[in-house]
Amino acid sequence: MTARASLRPALVGAFTVAAGLVHAGAAGAHRGHGELALLFAVTAGAQLALGAAVLLRPGRAAIGAATAVNLAALAAWALSRTVGLPAVESLAHPHPVGLQDAMAVLAELAAATAATAGVAGVAGAAAGPRCGGRPRASGRGAWPVVVLALVPALVGMTAPHSHPVEHHHGEAAADPLFAGLDTTGATEGDLAAARALILATREAVVRSFPDEEAVVRAGYRSIGDGRRPGTYEHYVHAGYLSDGRELDPDRIESIVLENTGAGKRVASAMYILEMGKTMADVPDVAGPLTVWHDHQNLCWDDAGIRLAGVLLNGRCVPRGTFHPTPPMLHVWVQDHPCGPFAGIDGHGGGRCGGAHSH
Repeated sequence: MTARASLRPALVGAFTVAAGLVHAGAAGAHRGHGELALLFAVTAGAQLALGAAVLLRPGRAAIGAATAVNLAALAAWALSRTVGLPAVESLAHPHPVGLQDAMAVLAELAAATAATAGVAGVAGAAAGPRCGGRPRASGRGAWPVVVLALVPALVGMTAPHSHPVEHHHGEAAADPLFAGLDTTGATEGDLAAARALILATREAVVRSFPDEEAVVRAGYRSIGDGRRPGTYEHYVHAGYLSDGRELDPDRIESIVLENTGAGKRVASAMYILEMGKTMADVPDVAGPLTVWHDHQNLCWDDAGIRLAGVLLNGRCVPRGTFHPTPPMLHVWVQDHPCGPFAGIDGHGGGRCGGAHSH
């Protein structure tokens, strides 16, 4: 049995682990991107487990399983870079090749090549004395392989991962979820995160808040605005303002109703950060797509829930106490001409992207 054959388990195992590390880094970088992060995490877990198995107990079964996972990952990558993966929404369109995914592919190719070049030799190395002596794939002989495998792992884990999507902005804009939203400059990750937030929020609102009665029954109280037809009335749940949970579709801080003149209808959810936070604390949800706003001119009653006036020349008119609001983010239940995250400018829509007033 040759030394080259005896090193094949180390090659397969080390490069499979390297690919798993790159995918683990990709999963962490795509936190909050739903099925894409899950896909990376599952792939990373399989590669790390099988790579370790090959290194610790090399054998035909372990090497075969590792090879199958690596080839499946390579096939998925090839499709995502040529025709897209319709099963994964954020990969439905072809992506350019990035440094991070190139390192994963390099490691997977190295592992698969080592395995398919001589699986029988690898299994023989694992079997031991069948070739007349103990396998030599151990100790010093395997260290160069491990060090070599660290190169794509380290490069891939530290490489930038976001991919601009200028090549299909027209398709993103055509998505009814993004109607009225400028997607220029957004990454595929931004679009995926925005889509996930819109869908989860709308599902929660439609399920729990079909009308004003349901909103009030759930513990929301009006702040006293939006009394005229064509205006918007904000209902706030005081218990959600300091509960430690933000951007949670099951604990939306404010539900906004439109006064249509013929009755009120639920128009928007509005997430509010914890009390005391400022625009400096705004989380990056979906890059430039999610536009937060706050109010620095509102005066409140003693309970801090109902509007009592507006700050003019340093005074609350007609009454109340000035308190700046934490940052807020709208998610419209139905399509809005200025996009799903637009503010309410002057209660009537008006210019897109502006802050709104009460």
